[in-house]
Amino acid sequence: MKKTLGKLLIIAGIVILACFIYDGVRGFSFIGFNQESVHTASASPKKVNKIDISAKSITVNIKAEQRDDIDAELSGNARLESSEKGDTLQLSVHPKPFQFFFFQKNELIVRIPYEYKDDLSITSGSGNVNISGGHLHLKKVALSSGSGSQKVNQLQAEQLEVKGTSGNIRLKDVRTAEADIRSTSGNTKLEDVTGKLNIKQTSGNAKLDLPDDADISLEAVSTSGNISYSYSFDQISSEKRTLTGKNGNGQNKIDISLTSGNVSIE
Repeated sequence: MKKTLGKLLIIAGIVILACFIYDGVRGFSFIGFNQESVHTASASPKKVNKIDISAKSITVNIKAEQRDDIDAELSGNARLESSEKGDTLQLSVHPKPFQFFFFQKNELIVRIPYEYKDDLSITSGSGNVNISGGHLHLKKVALSSGSGSQKVNQLQAEQLEVKGTSGNIRLKDVRTAEADIRSTSGNTKLEDVTGKLNIKQTSGNAKLDLPDDADISLEAVSTSGNISYSYSFDQISSEKRTLTGKNGNGQNKIDISLTSGNVSIE
């Protein structure tokens, strides 16, 4: 018994030593012994008309600032790859191999100057996506996440696409000509959002906070859930699972389709 225990301790010591060696070479991290690394990348907004970000399991934060360059900073035990292909800035984040227990927090912060007016695309697996820090005026914004939440605050975009699987979606103070929002099982909340909206949700709840002077034509349909509203429409027709309403001239069309979730319009 003692010999077996001794052999196990020797093996454990060898594994820990290997962790130290590998961590210094390629990023093998072991609980309590990993070291945080920081990686950066930058590009000129004058040479880029699309920012394409791909990340699997980290939080991506987009911040608008008064600055001259596009700056990306990755913290945590992961690897950042940056390349410019034509007019596209590609940022890819890859977790380092052999990470035990995953206690290391990984975060990518991308600071975008106000003068950047083109496209932004973010694809995330289980990480969260946040856009904040001031008003961005972009052409097309496409966000996609598996189980992470997606929060957009203060954004103006000609075209907006937000797709989520099981994470929540929240849009606040967003101006768009057209938005396509799709969610499988997460909740969706829209607050002070204007433009033509197409919302499709399989399972989960959807909540819309509309401004008093919204110029909208709305139709909401839920297969098995309920539709409730406290918003004061100029014209309204309501049944248990169907609601049509109009305010103002009905310029902006809002289509909401849910399978098993509830809809709340305030």
